[in-house]
Amino acid sequence: MLAMSDTDPQQPQPPQQPRVNIKVDDDERFGTYANFLVVSHSAHEFTLDFCQIMPGGEPGKVQAEVVSRVKIAPTMVGKVIRALNTNMTGYEDKFGMVAEIG
Repeated sequence: MLAMSDTDPQQPQPPQQPRVNIKVDDDERFGTYANFLVVSHSAHEFTLDFCQIMPGGEPGKVQAEVVSRVKIAPTMVGKVIRALNTNMTGYEDKFGMVAEIG
């Protein structure tokens, strides 16, 4: 039985992903705080509404202000979930388990 080496020209090589350079404008570099997320979808896109819920206001009512709305294609949802899972695992490995509230 023959084993192919990684440099075997007969073996198809996976296409290389281009390196992506992320550019963040000065007005966005500090980000926006969000403590609530609403996810909705249509046949063509998922909408992620990142919100801030602030204490106070009318008793029995909660006001959530959308601070950023991001729309993504359905083909991106799995990639977002995997990226969040990978990063959450790394975070918890370094800082300990995150206690979920609510």
